[in-house]
Amino acid sequence: MTMSPFIYGRPVRPGEFLNRENELRTIFNRLRNGESTAVVGEPHIGKTSSLLQLGDEATQQAYLGDDARCLVVSSLDLHPIGSDYSPAAFWEEALEPLQKHPGHQTTARRLRQAAEANYARQPLDRLFRNLAAQGRRLVFLLDEFERLLSHPNFQDPAFFALLRSLATRTGGLALITASRLSVAEMNERGRGLLDTGSPFFNNVIEIRLRPFDQESVNALLDRAGDALSPDDRRFACRATGCHPFLLQAMAAALVETAGDDRQARAAERFYARISFHFDDLWRSLDDRARTAAVILSLVELGGRALGRDFAFGEIENVEAFGPELRELEKRGLAAQVGKGWQFDTEHLLLWRGERWTVGAQAFAWWVRDVAIAQVRQVPTYDEWLAKKRYRFLLTQEQWDGLVSAVRGAPDWAVRGVARLARALLEELTQKR
Repeated sequence: MTMSPFIYGRPVRPGEFLNRENELRTIFNRLRNGESTAVVGEPHIGKTSSLLQLGDEATQQAYLGDDARCLVVSSLDLHPIGSDYSPAAFWEEALEPLQKHPGHQTTARRLRQAAEANYARQPLDRLFRNLAAQGRRLVFLLDEFERLLSHPNFQDPAFFALLRSLATRTGGLALITASRLSVAEMNERGRGLLDTGSPFFNNVIEIRLRPFDQESVNALLDRAGDALSPDDRRFACRATGCHPFLLQAMAAALVETAGDDRQARAAERFYARISFHFDDLWRSLDDRARTAAVILSLVELGGRALGRDFAFGEIENVEAFGPELRELEKRGLAAQVGKGWQFDTEHLLLWRGERWTVGAQAFAWWVRDVAIAQVRQVPTYDEWLAKKRYRFLLTQEQWDGLVSAVRGAPDWAVRGVARLARALLEELTQKR
């Protein structure tokens, strides 16, 4: 059996990193100017891998040249912090790389003074101004940054106001945050803490990570050599929407599967491994995005099963659906046909003359499991349905008509992932 070169159980390390050159170039250019950046993206899109790449000394040298010597990088994973984590604990951890290599007597003294003052504003301000005077800058790489926004010990607005002040006024600090929340969403959360003044995060720009482009997809799949056929590649791209985590998982399953009906059996193996990803994704979406994504998936399932007999009625006349489709496209969850995709148009949503499809076909498989076959229990989905949050976009009658049409599909269409995978493969091979 061919050994799989694909990684989907952990973040990729610098030597394994692929893509994101434009994003890295933007972030490093901003670091050169002492500016902060928020890396934003859906679950498993590569935020942590990007932070690891930013923290890599060879990568810093490649993008910044001699200016890389001016940076001191402090990486914090905020995902595992406990209920007792405090602002003082944050500062102690964040300043540790500087403690180990102060580089100057005055820096060591400023660090002691900040610790003795329990990291109050003025001692920290003096510390970072001192760093700037030396031509140095501390860079915080803060993974899972949203954990601080909801942590009970960080509900005092003074902490975030201080971070912003140190990053914008001293010249000695820059922040790179990684979060599922957009900058607008982070500012909205901060608004609940601070009723007046500037938004907490008005000093950062947002870099949103998206699925891989075709060049990066080719480079990734080429790592398997001849183990993946052209049909395998098309199937993997369509099933995963070129999402890097999903694409690696599907490619690995294809490499590991041999014999008859290979793609369908690989799809089952793939889906069993990654279905939790969509549970996680669902929790990260707001109600409008959830509704639009489910509608798109139901339309696709219904069209695939019922063909020209399937009708989605008045959905194409719902004006609010257009902005939601474009929001899903930004997140990599929807694709407009005609932008590099070729599909059977019977399976797509027609909206105001535009044809749309779900970004990753595997998400439609998840919707089939949760909404149609009801073999996967996701409490957040049940709660959303019970509260009828889909009414942001559809009436009860429209929703009931859509769901009942799909539930009335032939047995093959709702029985399992393998059947849906075979239908997808047949469509792709007919269209090549």
